[in-house]
Amino acid sequence: MKMLFLDMVRPLSLADGSLIHRYELVSNLARLNNDIHIFTTGSTSFLNIANVHGHYVPPGNFLSLTINYFISSIHLLGSETFDVLYTRNPNFGFLAGLFCKSRCKKIVYELNGIPEDEKNLFREKYEGSNVSQSRENRFSNRYFSAQARFKLFILKKALRFSDKIIAVTPGIKTNLEKVYNIPDEKIVVVSNGANTSLFKPLEQETCRKMLGLNLEIPYICFVGNLAPWQGVEYLVKAAPYILSKFPECRFLIVGDGVMKDNLFKLSRELGVEDRFIFTGVIAYDRVPLYINASDTCTAPFIFARNAKIGLSPLKLYEYMACGKPVVASNISGVSDVLEASGGGILVLPENPEALAESILKLLENPGLRTKLGSKGLSYVTEHYSWCSVAKKVNNVCKSGLEAEN
Repeated sequence: MKMLFLDMVRPLSLADGSLIHRYELVSNLARLNNDIHIFTTGSTSFLNIANVHGHYVPPGNFLSLTINYFISSIHLLGSETFDVLYTRNPNFGFLAGLFCKSRCKKIVYELNGIPEDEKNLFREKYEGSNVSQSRENRFSNRYFSAQARFKLFILKKALRFSDKIIAVTPGIKTNLEKVYNIPDEKIVVVSNGANTSLFKPLEQETCRKMLGLNLEIPYICFVGNLAPWQGVEYLVKAAPYILSKFPECRFLIVGDGVMKDNLFKLSRELGVEDRFIFTGVIAYDRVPLYINASDTCTAPFIFARNAKIGLSPLKLYEYMACGKPVVASNISGVSDVLEASGGGILVLPENPEALAESILKLLENPGLRTKLGSKGLSYVTEHYSWCSVAKKVNNVCKSGLEAEN
């Protein structure tokens, strides 16, 4: 199968969850003997993978990148035809539907989250504010509202133009059916996964030595983007309870994001700043060292944004692929995986005491940590490897093509 993967791919050194998803999906689809063309702003390890053809696009701001990516794809489509055009970007899905249908047999659009409700998208920023608003603010609010309407228009068109839509959670699928009136048969749920060749159990002592960590004390690990919906502040708030019983414990916060300064400030206010290690951005291939150096891992997601559509979080699968027990918020998607696997403990979201209690339970019981970690490892290896995810995506892309050939 010949596939055009139309999305913004950056060097993996700038790794985040979205980029990792693209990298792993493309890599594993190529290993299934698909001929895949991608566009990139720089040299990446994609270029060293058989069946992946990289096309360079000059870096720039969002608007210039969007234009350059699409112009490059039009040039490519002028000389070649593709079985599938695959994208995770609504702008590209919209443009592909307008200009690429004749050169691609099928358009597949992947959705990893839902936009705000239409009510929120249309809501003016000044709603409920003082009537005597300045002319500048009124102009800004009208601009925001127009921009929101335009984004919604683009998304709806991208969804309509697509032959198949891949949603990463059942909640996203339900929202598409109810809010956007997309037929059930057009949407397929395919969860995220973990690179089980990279994320695998490693000897804890070796990892700690490599990272310069103390060999004798317990470590609690969080990996991910420090965004508001991740709930890391509740781990910081849980720290005093944990430290009251394990005063030597340390907390590894692996990642970066807009909440970092707030988390620093909160840890200082609670007097636990010397117990937290904020690593900043870590190269993708070194993240398993931090997970394996830890005793337990956590995913303290909050209700907002997460409860409505459910989750398919990379961190959860990567923790479990390393054989680590997980303490995570009881939210759809997370609870499904932990209940099915037996790989961790679910806690009420946004509750520091409950989070601390479950973490303490694991710190106090090494045998339980081993048992839960082993169960999680077996489950993720079987159901959530990127290889298995790519096979499901591959089946979605191939369906119907055989009849045409």
